[in-house]
Amino acid sequence: MTPPTVPPISVLLVEDNAGDARLILEQLRELPAEMFDLERVDRLEAALARLRRSGVDVVLLDLGLPDSNGLATFERAHSAAPEHPIVIISGLDDENMALQAVHAGAQDYLVKGRMEGALLTRVLRYAIARKRADALLAASEAHYRTILENVADAVFVMDTEGRYLDVNPAATGLTGYSRDELLSMGILDLCLPQDRTETKSRLVGNATGTLAATDRRMVRKDGSVILVEGRPTRLPDGRILSTTRDVTARRKHEAQIAESERRFRELAETVLEGFFVMDPTTGLAQYVNPAYERIFEHTLAYACVTPHAWTEHIHPEDLAEVLSTERENALKGEGGTSVFRVVRTDGSVRWVRGRAAPVKDSSGKVTRLVGIAEDITELKRAEEQFFEAQKMEAVGRLAGGVAHDFNNLLTAILGYVELLDAGLAPEDACREDLKEIGSAAHRATALTRQLLAFSRHQVLQFSVLKPNEVIQNLENMLRRLIGEDIELKVTLARDAGNVRGDIGQLEQVIVNLAVNSRDAMIEGGKISIETSNVTLTEEYTESHQLVAPGRYLMIAVADTGEGMSPQTQSRIFEPFFTTKSKNRGTGLGLSTVYGIVKQSGGHIWVYSEPGKGTTFKIYLPRVDVAVDVPTPAAENPKVLTGTETILLAEDDAQLRRLASGLLRRLGYHVLEAASTEAALGIAAKHAGGIDLVLTDVVMPGASGPVLAEMLSASHPKARVLYMSGYTGDAVVDHGLLNPGLHYLQKPFTPSELSRRVRQLLDSS
Repeated sequence: MTPPTVPPISVLLVEDNAGDARLILEQLRELPAEMFDLERVDRLEAALARLRRSGVDVVLLDLGLPDSNGLATFERAHSAAPEHPIVIISGLDDENMALQAVHAGAQDYLVKGRMEGALLTRVLRYAIARKRADALLAASEAHYRTILENVADAVFVMDTEGRYLDVNPAATGLTGYSRDELLSMGILDLCLPQDRTETKSRLVGNATGTLAATDRRMVRKDGSVILVEGRPTRLPDGRILSTTRDVTARRKHEAQIAESERRFRELAETVLEGFFVMDPTTGLAQYVNPAYERIFEHTLAYACVTPHAWTEHIHPEDLAEVLSTERENALKGEGGTSVFRVVRTDGSVRWVRGRAAPVKDSSGKVTRLVGIAEDITELKRAEEQFFEAQKMEAVGRLAGGVAHDFNNLLTAILGYVELLDAGLAPEDACREDLKEIGSAAHRATALTRQLLAFSRHQVLQFSVLKPNEVIQNLENMLRRLIGEDIELKVTLARDAGNVRGDIGQLEQVIVNLAVNSRDAMIEGGKISIETSNVTLTEEYTESHQLVAPGRYLMIAVADTGEGMSPQTQSRIFEPFFTTKSKNRGTGLGLSTVYGIVKQSGGHIWVYSEPGKGTTFKIYLPRVDVAVDVPTPAAENPKVLTGTETILLAEDDAQLRRLASGLLRRLGYHVLEAASTEAALGIAAKHAGGIDLVLTDVVMPGASGPVLAEMLSASHPKARVLYMSGYTGDAVVDHGLLNPGLHYLQKPFTPSELSRRVRQLLDSS
């Protein structure tokens, strides 16, 4: 602030002697003219009248005046104008009077005749300095008071005991007390009782130590409590000036912001998705959460100084597309989603889905980008597993359909081959041709059985069994099968549980895996087979779709062979897919394993890397029931002929002709039907009883089990023999795996058919 301009000194000369006045005037002229204005009167009364008006800065007073004399002259002048500096000029060199005058308040006592210019100059300069100091002090006081009266914050001036010495109007508004009331109070009077000790301690600290802004509670006159912030300042004289403001609303707002910030950080730092805030112009991160750091392996400190740091680990094959999408979205001022791969420092590849959205100001300008980066590696794996399962299911349905048609054809081929062979003479040359036809049909039968196993359409004879015992019984055969150049190590858990499955099919699974491992180790190696009880958690099943959590028996078959690439692993369970050379397998070994495991309610996973071998892990649901004791096989009947009535229900005309012709040759009375409806109609018209129903499982109109159930009311003693070349899920759906039901798998030979029919008719 610029100090106010000091006007020239106004000098009032009270002197009745004209000669003395002229001498003083000449001495004053030695000073710069702009420093004084001289005014002369010759009477005290005139001087007093002049002093009642403003504009006099210093008085030169002669004590010997016509209307007043001696020290009384000064006393009357000083009493009338105590604020004016008075310099006495006297013709008397009286030291005692001079002392009395100075003690009474005179600025100086000058003796005429000794009052040279230098002395007068010095005295007036002193008066000038005092005037200026007084003017500045008055201006400063006015300035201070103006600020104090108009500042918005409450101001309290207090002593070191906390007693209020001065307050401004804002203080009265803040507290509700008047100025007079506050000046009779202290800071402790406005405290809650429980806060007074702490406030008093702070006062002591303020008096001696460093002052600091603090929050405290204040009790207003109406009893309400507010939170105030005090900023104390120690004045030169030791007093404390405290600028105080009500921060109740602000602190509440700050607390809300802090709570919001806490919740944001708590959410941002605990979610699995990476969260980021980015400057769209520079590409520098403004914030990233810990999940982001895990995904992109960049800390916030690095991302804040490295433009587009998140792109550094993007897979080279995905980078161009990601950057192109980012640029396109930036031009549109829109957000977007990108799916790409990230190559981590350890070489592993993770899939990431990034989503960003722009934040715009009121003018529509994009000020920052916020987004989420989600690690979807497990989701991608799950999708791949799901698509793989769908593909395998589709291939399985195709394989099952092909096998069904083949089984019907093979049944007819094998049947007529056997019938023709029976009618030829031993030396007939055609017997060798029939033998080759039969051999080819049997090989085709084995192929269709593998297709049915893959497609999970074969009928399994389930029982409760111990996988440990199955493996132990196979161990010697496996050693011979894999050869002496391959070491076989079998490690079976003592507490390995029981499973429900088909023992023959489980043996086939183990043999197929062992053979597959052997073929992967041309120069020898090691095959390990082990079992253990495992519990698959929900966490595991989340990353292995189509697997239900629970208790399983795990069978692992591992080798030290050449291993497989990810591309090969994705196709190993497909039928007819093989990496072996020509004439070294059909490509159905692993597809058969896959089908058997799936139909048994289990799961199979493969773990392999090129050059590091392969491990197949099979998980079969554990059951807490005893092992089934196998029942003795029924003896083959010695006589295959009979006279009983058989209802034959088969929709394949060729197969129906073959079966009915054979049964009639054996002496049976055969009723033929091409559908369930036709079979029910024939049974209703037939006057006699029906001893056996020979029916296909899948029939036009209704299934074989439905036909058997409908006939049970009218022919309760009729036995039922089911047959099918394509059982599909219908076998399971219609309960054909239940104990007590009889089943003949296509393709079958006339001998098998005649034997099973006779066995069933002869059973009690």
